[in-house]
Amino acid sequence: MNPGKPSIAEIVRDEIMRRPFVRECMRLGIVNYSALARMLIADAGLDASIPAVKMALIRLGEELRDERSLLEDRVRGVVGNSIIELQSDVSVITVSKEHLVRVVKDLLEIMSKSRFFQLTQTRDTFTIVIASEDEAKVLGLVKEVVGILRDQTALTVVSPEDIIETPGVVVFMTSALAANGINITQVISCHKDTIFVIGREEAPRAYQVLERIIRGMR
Repeated sequence: MNPGKPSIAEIVRDEIMRRPFVRECMRLGIVNYSALARMLIADAGLDASIPAVKMALIRLGEELRDERSLLEDRVRGVVGNSIIELQSDVSVITVSKEHLVRVVKDLLEIMSKSRFFQLTQTRDTFTIVIASEDEAKVLGLVKEVVGILRDQTALTVVSPEDIIETPGVVVFMTSALAANGINITQVISCHKDTIFVIGREEAPRAYQVLERIIRGMR
């Protein structure tokens, strides 16, 4: 074997890691390994036989299933010990960074008195999630906004501190909401809290979905 050339097992792992849906099917054990081996040979141009690639896939599948079992236990522990808090009637205001930094002191004054306030920053903008009754105060400070979403509800999932070091918790909850056709307008993570901002009409159903999975993992 050429020491500078990756092995078949390494190539197969790299190819599968780039295909999240295939990887999840392997974790669930619902893959036709012969068909997958043929696909990888064709797509990746592997210079290997179908049996060799299939064997590498089977071994990787066993590893992924073991990882899935351990990860599920950790996710179950975090989700099952979480609680949900709901704040109705919030607005999502996105403004450019240059406009907001000029009035940040006044904004902090609004934040200190609002029943709900979240501020997140991207490269060019700030997004403010605020109680609807305080929306006008923000708009009075910042005349030019990038966009506003009204009639929103904030669902805050308060988890144990283990969430910080447990991968997959947020994706588990967002997948559950997506599977039920619920659109998430904002996702905010702050220490132990995961905040889902959802349209008012979909919020009751979103609450039921999250409550059901939390209770189901206790």
